[in-house]
Amino acid sequence: MKINRIITKSKKYLLANYNGIEIHLSVPNKESKEQKYYLDYKFGTQKKYYGNGSVKKKSIEFFSSLNTAIKMTQAQIESDLKELFKQDLEIIAYELQMVSTTSVISMRTGIHATIEGFYAFKCKQMLEGTVEKRTLINYGQHHRKLLCLFKTENYKNFKLIDLSSDFWINYRIDVLNSKNSKNQKKLQATSVNQHFQYITQYYGWLIDYLELPIKNHLRKLNKLSEAKQNKRFKIIPQDLFAEFYDILENKEKYTYTRLYLCGLLLYENNIRLSEQVLIRLKDISLERGHISILNKKNDSIRTVLMSEKVNELITIICNNTLNKGIPLSDEMYLFGGHNVLKSGKPHSYKELGTLMRRFRQQYPQFVNITLYEQKHTSITNQFDDGIDHYVIKERANHSSISTTEIYLQSNRAVKPYELKERKTV
Repeated sequence: MKINRIITKSKKYLLANYNGIEIHLSVPNKESKEQKYYLDYKFGTQKKYYGNGSVKKKSIEFFSSLNTAIKMTQAQIESDLKELFKQDLEIIAYELQMVSTTSVISMRTGIHATIEGFYAFKCKQMLEGTVEKRTLINYGQHHRKLLCLFKTENYKNFKLIDLSSDFWINYRIDVLNSKNSKNQKKLQATSVNQHFQYITQYYGWLIDYLELPIKNHLRKLNKLSEAKQNKRFKIIPQDLFAEFYDILENKEKYTYTRLYLCGLLLYENNIRLSEQVLIRLKDISLERGHISILNKKNDSIRTVLMSEKVNELITIICNNTLNKGIPLSDEMYLFGGHNVLKSGKPHSYKELGTLMRRFRQQYPQFVNITLYEQKHTSITNQFDDGIDHYVIKERANHSSISTTEIYLQSNRAVKPYELKERKTV
């Protein structure tokens, strides 16, 4: 008797249930022609959330890292997947909760409702891939700050028609002074400018997307000067800075290889810790002396040139991996445990901070020094050495020169342009 085998195109894992709407992770079988991974849910019509490719990447890394020797039930796997996709599920949950209000918004609509509608719009942009997940998380902070304002007694009944330039300039003064905030510390100009960039997008949505007859009040507000603000960073004293690298080079090169490498990538190339942990072997060319870096802010790729010392330290890590009998693979991450490359999932950038804490326990003179201060010290030293500001901006990968110039000391001495006698013929 012939038995027909039914091959399903995908396997589903139940990750959440919001008010009766189930959200599944859909994983294709090996036999499937299209290897698509997505979060599947029905909200009016069937919807598929790809997370701009992140769902596939996370899923492949998760299932490849499962220990086949330990048998896990589907419930256990679903529990782990729920934690893995926690942020993605929150984005979908918010869309399910926020029924679009854009069709009923008018100049008489309450501000609170329009702010909710704008954030729901940003969530939809995230679903279509035009807004990055990391960006949406940052937007959430600005969203909550605005909601707090329009929940207060003075403004809870405000409508769009009540907005004005005076309202926003007074609000900016309150934000600068942390009024109505649990944090009593005054905010820096950079933070306030970022908050008002979000409000500017909110106005763009009202004017261009909803086509409401509202004046753009923010055009009357000048951007706050970021170059004049007080420093939010620490510079490592020169004697401690020199001692730090002297110890790493002459005493601890083979014990703290990862820390040495991490510090140099911060100081020499200004590569953020969150970007360092994502460097794979395939991103490194020891022969050409360059590394491809994924920018976590906008998912772009930039290429940096490495110094001879960085090349040497990466070579040590590769040799350590081979000496342990582990074959090298292009997919391995540069920062693993015990100064070897890492397979599977990348470390969190917090792991690099743990290295520094371990080093400080052994050398207590560095107790008040953090890893990220390597970058702050680097940018300040570049200014002091007279390097062109735009070169520093490119190395630091800042989007604005004003961000870079925050590191410029206001008391920086400038050499005189001396008057020289000119000989007359």
